[in-house]
Amino acid sequence: MSRSSILAPLVAVALLALPGAAIAEDKPVIPAPADWGRALAEDARAFHDLIADSHPGPVDPENPGFNALLEAGLATALERAKTADSYDDWFFALQIYAASFDDGHLSLFDYQPMGHDFRSRWPGFLTGLHDGAPTVMFTRDASGPPLGARLIDCDGRKPDALAAELIGGTAGRWTIKSRRTSMAGQLFVDRGNPYVRRPQRCVFEADGKATAYDLAWRDLPDALRDEALAATRSPRFTTPIELREFAGKGFWIGLGSFQPSAASEQGQKLTALQAAVETRADDIRAAPVVVFDLRGNNGGSSSWIYGLVRTLWGEAWVQSRQPGSDRVDWRASPANLAQISSYHGMFGDNPEAEGWLTRIETGLSGAIAKGQPLWAQTDDESDAGAAPADPRTAMTARVYFITDYGCASACLDAVDVLKALGAVHVGQETSGDAVYMEIRTQPLPGGRVTAGIPMKVYRGRPRGNNETVVPAHEWTGALADTAGLEALIIAVDTGR
Repeated sequence: MSRSSILAPLVAVALLALPGAAIAEDKPVIPAPADWGRALAEDARAFHDLIADSHPGPVDPENPGFNALLEAGLATALERAKTADSYDDWFFALQIYAASFDDGHLSLFDYQPMGHDFRSRWPGFLTGLHDGAPTVMFTRDASGPPLGARLIDCDGRKPDALAAELIGGTAGRWTIKSRRTSMAGQLFVDRGNPYVRRPQRCVFEADGKATAYDLAWRDLPDALRDEALAATRSPRFTTPIELREFAGKGFWIGLGSFQPSAASEQGQKLTALQAAVETRADDIRAAPVVVFDLRGNNGGSSSWIYGLVRTLWGEAWVQSRQPGSDRVDWRASPANLAQISSYHGMFGDNPEAEGWLTRIETGLSGAIAKGQPLWAQTDDESDAGAAPADPRTAMTARVYFITDYGCASACLDAVDVLKALGAVHVGQETSGDAVYMEIRTQPLPGGRVTAGIPMKVYRGRPRGNNETVVPAHEWTGALADTAGLEALIIAVDTGR
């Protein structure tokens, strides 16, 4: 079982393709292109070529359909480039291309505004999912469907197909329940996507009666949009990074971030948290209950969670139970090798991290020299370290962990190891991630958008591609209701 994902202080970047993202202060202002079609074609080809050069997918024998997806997405984008004449044409064509891979780690993000201001429109109401059906949860139109009305169809399209087209096409990973649930409120928010057909006439059922409504689309101010979307779902809440006692029951370990950089504000808090856990380790181990709170955690570096669990359970105990994969295959490209080399010094005087980087560099360099497209990283004596035949742990606390629908990447690594250590899952179903990992980022040549490209692929990972994790005890209340979650955990623990 490969331990590369455990030993490596994974370098990850939150890749969010948000319309109208602000330009970083140290970046030049990018003007709008004279020809949007040409810009779209250039950026689509550049994205395609980056993937072909450095992503494992094009040379992955276990994913024979990847190249067809890669080429089909490019062909669609180039066809759309023939008629593209606006920012919306450019943006949505690229976003649809990126989303078509159904991989949150393979993405386009940091789209430059280039003078464009995204504006939203709506028909005066928004829906969210209730018992799996789109249901009106916010309205400002007395002539429209009432609160609680359930959507039957729009222009002959059933709700699932409608959501897959209007939202899923630009969001990707639409098979993931937590993603569909969290984004359901956007069904009747029009952001100007020219490649979808906006609903014009919809049928809703209320009090056993079906009624058709002609939709009158109008501007949706940002403040009203935020209020309306909040009403359609439970907004995410980021738990503080802290160690605290709770309800006389034990300890609460807040892990709202796994920020990769120890020098960042969150990284400093995580470092302080690790120190606090080490100081009080005996008390934590002997407590009745310990809770790992991952609300708001989007991922980052899995080294944080492994540092904490090794402190509490012990190195040998964790090693004997930790999940992993059969091996990791890295895409052998000069660009990926340069990215790994750039990490030296990032983690300070950490010989384990430096040894990991050197090993990857050596493997990639050798594969490139031999013309091999992939390099297989497996266990060796330098990082394996056989665990005792009968490891022991002093950890006697009953352990719980909390997730929300946005838990992905290194957050899912935390879920995997905590479950393997016997912790009980509370909260919402997680997100899911692909088996392609370890992102490097690169602006496309025009400077208009940045690509995130995974460099490696897991083989034999127990949690499947884009597989979510369902809690043993679901939380349906507000994610910010910490007191309610504490009460739920106490109730569950009392009944164990």
